[in-house]
Amino acid sequence: MPEVGERLVMLGAETTVKLTPFVFTPLAFTTTFPVVAPDGTVATMLDAPQLVTVALVPLNLTVPLP
Repeated sequence: MPEVGERLVMLGAETTVKLTPFVFTPLAFTTTFPVVAPDGTVATMLDAPQLVTVALVPLNLTVPLP
């Protein structure tokens, strides 16, 4: 275990290169279709009111030079 403030040094190449690239081609493909809920399925939505407010700080305004 190194002392506080010291670091272990690891020497070696900065980059590594594979001689043979690893390329995998899948033997099959998968297709997914939309899932339809069965008849009789019910979904409930909450109708929450959204309050309208006024900003306390006005928007920035940029005036182009003539």
